[in-house]
Amino acid sequence: MATHSSATGETFSMPTNTTTSPSNDSGRPRFNSWALLFLFSTLALTAHETDDSNANAGANKLVTAVSTISLIVSAIGSIAHLGFSGVLSSMFVGTLIEGLLALISLALWAGTLPVVMDPRKGLAQMYVGKQSDEVIDYQPIISNANLYFCSWGAAICVLSVFAQYVRERLGGTTGIGGMGYTNLWYLLGLASVVVVIEGMRFKNQVCVIDGGAETATCGRNTYGLVTGIIGLIVSVIISLFSTIGKDSALVTTISSFLCAILYTICAGLLTFDKGPATYVGNQYLAAWSGFFLSFAIFGSVVKEFMGVATTTAGNNASSGDGEEEEENEMDTI
Repeated sequence: MATHSSATGETFSMPTNTTTSPSNDSGRPRFNSWALLFLFSTLALTAHETDDSNANAGANKLVTAVSTISLIVSAIGSIAHLGFSGVLSSMFVGTLIEGLLALISLALWAGTLPVVMDPRKGLAQMYVGKQSDEVIDYQPIISNANLYFCSWGAAICVLSVFAQYVRERLGGTTGIGGMGYTNLWYLLGLASVVVVIEGMRFKNQVCVIDGGAETATCGRNTYGLVTGIIGLIVSVIISLFSTIGKDSALVTTISSFLCAILYTICAGLLTFDKGPATYVGNQYLAAWSGFFLSFAIFGSVVKEFMGVATTTAGNNASSGDGEEEEENEMDTI
């Protein structure tokens, strides 16, 4: 700020131009997701190739191919977002090429995860039974932890990349709770998909077997299936509107509260006593993920409402104080 003095000794301040150049880091947050996708793809490929128990040739080739493609694409995305090559960055970051590669990677992992997680193929999960009278009580458990968690990590990272890209392309403004809040809805949708897939798999692979599971266990599985379908529909709708900044506070509050209630009952029925997911596996983790995510979303909405109420009350109080001071000054005059 420049300062000039006049002959009367008064000092006048002249505003200077403080305009700053726009930031070029708008795509930088996606670097973290691309880099993590590269890491998880590498670890998933290593975990799969070093597992001697894999016997399904077709599934083995699929996992190897998808992990390799994902590794190459994520390496390109990471380098492009680092900005080392101006040509690569201009051709990739925020362009249709990035969106297309992210969509292809997402589709590949979406198609591969059910294969990796199928207990009958024995890649990342397998069926075990705990004999009880005439009921075997089959349940899936994790058999290759590295492949299991790294495959899920890669899927979540590529989902994050694609969600951020879509939001940027659509010009979505910050919704009720920002991008982090929107990501919670995406994750709740993912958890709901897993609950649905695992519920269908348990119904078609275990409940149809004589002595495969008790009637009560299959009934609990059906409730989990219904909860997953409702959670999926709600989360997809809300996340899409939140992505473009068109979400409604009232609808979001009701939806998150509904999901919280449904997943509380779902987690209890699926993972306790005679539930189909008392062992740690996809269905177990998805049910509890849905529980925690739905409450995290509901808490974010309530916190936002309380923040708005507090801000409004503060503004009203400030306005009242200002009016009172003005009245006192008028009285003095």
